[in-house]
Amino acid sequence: MAQVRVAVRVRPLNSREIERKSKLVVDMRGQQTVLFKDHVGSDDFQKFTFDHSYWSFDKKDSHYATQEEVFNDLGGDVLKSAFDGFNACVFAYGQTGAGKSYTMMGYGEEIGLIPRICEALFQRVEAQQGDNTKFSVTASYLEIYNEKVKDLLVTPGAKKSSKALRVREHPKTGPFVDGLSTHDVVDYQQIDDLMELGNQNRTTAATGMNDTSSRSHAVFTLIFKQMSFINGVPAEKTSKINLVDLAGSERTSSTGATGLRLKEGGNINKSLTTLGLCISALAERSNPKKKKKEAFIPYRDSVLTWLLKDSLGGNSKTIMVAAISPADINHPETLSTLHYANRAKNIVNKPIVNEDENVRIIRELRAEVDRLKELLGGEDAVAKLQTERDETLKELGEAVTEEEKEVVQAKLAQLDSQMETAKSGNKEGLAQMLQMQEQMMNAMVSDWKGKFDSMAQIFEDRALGLSEKGRALTVESQLPHFVSLNLDDPLVTGIVLYYVHDGDTVVGQVGAEPEPDICLEVSDILPHHCLVHYDGTVVTLTPTEGAEVLVNGGPVVDAVELHQGATVQLGHETMFRFNHPVEARMLREKREAEKAEGKEGAADGFAKFTSPARLLSDKMRQDKERLAKVQAEVEALQQKVSVSETERAEEAERLESERREREEQLLSAAMERARLEQEILDLQDQERDLQEKTRLELAEQRQKMEEEQQARFEEERRLYREQLEREYQERLQQKLKVSEEELVEIKKTQEVQSEEQQRQYAKLLKEKEDAVRAAEAQRAETDRMLEETKRIEQEKEQLAAFAAAPKPSAFKQSAELPFDEVWHISIPEYRERGSYVVFKVMITLLGESWCLWRRYSHFEELHKQMESKMRTIVSNISFPKKHSLSLAFKKKPDDEFLANRARKLEAYLINLVSKTRTRSGSPFYEVDRSILERTVPFFRNGAMER
Repeated sequence: MAQVRVAVRVRPLNSREIERKSKLVVDMRGQQTVLFKDHVGSDDFQKFTFDHSYWSFDKKDSHYATQEEVFNDLGGDVLKSAFDGFNACVFAYGQTGAGKSYTMMGYGEEIGLIPRICEALFQRVEAQQGDNTKFSVTASYLEIYNEKVKDLLVTPGAKKSSKALRVREHPKTGPFVDGLSTHDVVDYQQIDDLMELGNQNRTTAATGMNDTSSRSHAVFTLIFKQMSFINGVPAEKTSKINLVDLAGSERTSSTGATGLRLKEGGNINKSLTTLGLCISALAERSNPKKKKKEAFIPYRDSVLTWLLKDSLGGNSKTIMVAAISPADINHPETLSTLHYANRAKNIVNKPIVNEDENVRIIRELRAEVDRLKELLGGEDAVAKLQTERDETLKELGEAVTEEEKEVVQAKLAQLDSQMETAKSGNKEGLAQMLQMQEQMMNAMVSDWKGKFDSMAQIFEDRALGLSEKGRALTVESQLPHFVSLNLDDPLVTGIVLYYVHDGDTVVGQVGAEPEPDICLEVSDILPHHCLVHYDGTVVTLTPTEGAEVLVNGGPVVDAVELHQGATVQLGHETMFRFNHPVEARMLREKREAEKAEGKEGAADGFAKFTSPARLLSDKMRQDKERLAKVQAEVEALQQKVSVSETERAEEAERLESERREREEQLLSAAMERARLEQEILDLQDQERDLQEKTRLELAEQRQKMEEEQQARFEEERRLYREQLEREYQERLQQKLKVSEEELVEIKKTQEVQSEEQQRQYAKLLKEKEDAVRAAEAQRAETDRMLEETKRIEQEKEQLAAFAAAPKPSAFKQSAELPFDEVWHISIPEYRERGSYVVFKVMITLLGESWCLWRRYSHFEELHKQMESKMRTIVSNISFPKKHSLSLAFKKKPDDEFLANRARKLEAYLINLVSKTRTRSGSPFYEVDRSILERTVPFFRNGAMER
């Protein structure tokens, strides 16, 4: 017996509750949870006591419950149950947005129960696995959406076209999903990949209470098997672990759901209501104060409760996690969840160890052998048996159901028989009984060791045999069967066989009611197309009315007998070859007999075969005679075997040695596989390192080329300046030389000429002064040309920096204006798009405004671009660090982290533009929107939207 364990967890206030200025109405101390009517400390309150009460409201509180603490309390019990061979289940319940998915799956680095349980499971498997202990794990992941079961471990494209799966119930193992894919996993990384794929395929949507509300119930199932040898006795245990993330209960008035969301909410509430009714009925049935009666449990009223039938009230150790909101606006839903959990803790399950039936019998035989050995001890054995008998009588008085009473009474009768044998002192009888039990136990152990693998068992059940001749592989069967000649999928490489068993076999279309024995997915096949009857010798095919059936190319309306090699066509497309192994063997024997008698070969064996029933009866008579001979030979062999115990022991030892060799080979193959996988991982790491090294080298080469280009440009500008300076000096010297020669000539003329000449001298002097003034004007023109050259070089630098046309006068000299008069940058909000987050960037430049949606990676690319152009300035600007995710599980960042990330990115963008816009080589230097969008893709609409 095991009661359902219940834990309650309260989350922090969300943004919706903070906006409405909600008050805290929940308090927790130890195992007690207190719900107040108005606020904490008010007189109106209700108290509840559970196995665990987790306070996750404020991380600053000393009793704050982390994800690690929840796992240590709950996940450890799940792992212990799994390794002990018990079924286990953990499911989270609560209203929408209460934190169920955070507790079960987690976000970001704070991974939840499901990934932590899976990771710890493989850690223990790796620690315990050895030569004598083997483990295997298979995983499946499904969702229940609008009361329909869908497989989550399919590709997104296949998911859209996949049909809803059907839930069936096995008489021994209980409910199961027909057609659900299962995946063998060998490490946690494979489970992590499967969970990521399933979470991507799971149905979620935004409601008025939760932006990422789960619109379906998700069940992640692990089948954990372990096999080992303990003291020479085999042990084989299986555990089924159900990890359930339920969709939240919701009220239409709170969520504002309409249309499809309203339909989803209705189906969610229906299944949760049925779950509540089942829990109430189970809790009432488990109440020891009330009279025991067979209460009706409405499992089949919902797909969810039907699948969790064993977890709720059967063979499982179950844990329920109730997630609640701390806000007063959600008081009714919180109170309902606590009542729900309070009823669930009264459920009592009956978990048992799921072990192989043969292993259980072997263990009981070993215990019986030990008991018989103790009985040979005399009076001490009698006293021990008397003590056990007294305890058994006590158990009989405590037994409630008839089944429990029958088990205890059988045990009591066995103890009485053993006490009588022990008191009689018949040691010879005890020794004979001991020998018989030991022989039986050794035989069963030998049988268990020699079990065929699953594929060999399938071939045995279907009467199949494989034979290999050279490169030919032959499949033989003893049952009549059809072989498909046109597979639906051209990529299928296997052979499809349809068996005909004794009696009637119905051939029809998939989905027909009742379901046909042979189901075909073909459009021109009727729901029940034809009936195949097999009486042990003759196979007869009878088409249904309106069915198109051709046998050997001819249409068939009435019943027709099928012979070996017949071709059967159903509809227009589906063709089969019919094989009758017994008839074929008889025809072969007849053909050989005719050849032996000198007749010509059987030209047409089918035409000569006139009475298959008579031939089959003769053949069966001959087979019976041969069988009798074989049985006589077997009896003779058994007599020989009975007197050759030594040979059998040697054979058993040889078989044991071969088994150990096979196990060593399997172990070495597993080790080789692990080594190869490690080598693959190492090669992948080397490839990543090489890619990173190549990227860095390319970046260095690009930077070096830019530096060389800039140096060449500076050198060309310097040479151009020097050339202009030399031309100016040459022209100036030439002018000055001409002026000096003219002055000397004038002086000579003044000495020998008259006043007229002096007047002419004055005129010439005036012309000389005009020439000097002209030279000065020429020099001024040269200076102006130098200034113009400098201006042109500045424009070249600007064009080289952002490859744009000359700037219009509307934004020239904007670098001299204050930053706030030219630019305004802000990041007011963010949104989630699938598996990533985008931030809204609002930009105003010279009065023109526009907005962009950018991911964190886009900011990284902008930073790298600016760092390559202006390394000295940009390297001193702090860029927000990337949020490091857990290697074990990729988690979703919370709102607090995303809001902080938005603020840091806004500060970085403002700092980057303000510090670089005054530099002529910066892409932000004196630009408007059109130039900015051409030079910097980050600020261009549609350039990075992916």
